[in-house]
Amino acid sequence: MIGAGRRVREALIALLVAAILGGAVWVWLQPGGQRLLQIAMPAVTLPSLQGQPVSLARFRGRVLVVNFWSTSCPGCIAEIPDLVALQQHFAGAPFTVIGIAMAGDEETQVAALAARLGMDYPLLMDPQGKAAQAFGSVNLTPTSFLVDADGHIVERQVGPFPLTQWEQRIRTLLPVPQRAAEKGSPGGGA
Repeated sequence: MIGAGRRVREALIALLVAAILGGAVWVWLQPGGQRLLQIAMPAVTLPSLQGQPVSLARFRGRVLVVNFWSTSCPGCIAEIPDLVALQQHFAGAPFTVIGIAMAGDEETQVAALAARLGMDYPLLMDPQGKAAQAFGSVNLTPTSFLVDADGHIVERQVGPFPLTQWEQRIRTLLPVPQRAAEKGSPGGGA
């Protein structure tokens, strides 16, 4: 009898732990809406295509879309025009798209693709995968993070991001005067 009671108690504790962890994962992966958990963007420094070190901390005060991608990923390449459109749409606003090429991508491949697709936003290389690890073990591409001006990750999207939804979220994160100065909607909205 005593052994059965202990097994039931252990099973209930395991169930409780699983529910707590499951709830945390659910909150983290939910699209849209304000995050209950706001996690600080990792402080990493990566080389640009020109070989210059770029600290992500230098973008503090700006809303960011940090996009982990690969030159061998069809979904990544398919969403690049949307990222370019976002960068152009919010030109003049404190907003920046940052592309981080995954370990294994060669600088020459990244530069050639950037030129062909008009990637006019900062492109960084992650040759040892330290940024991918710091952002929570990014293993699938594309994976994008929406970061508020205070440097908190407020959205995470594995797979292509929903352009219209993210455009709306970006707008809510910008200071009010910047919202009025937008150009036109890349997602087809106003």
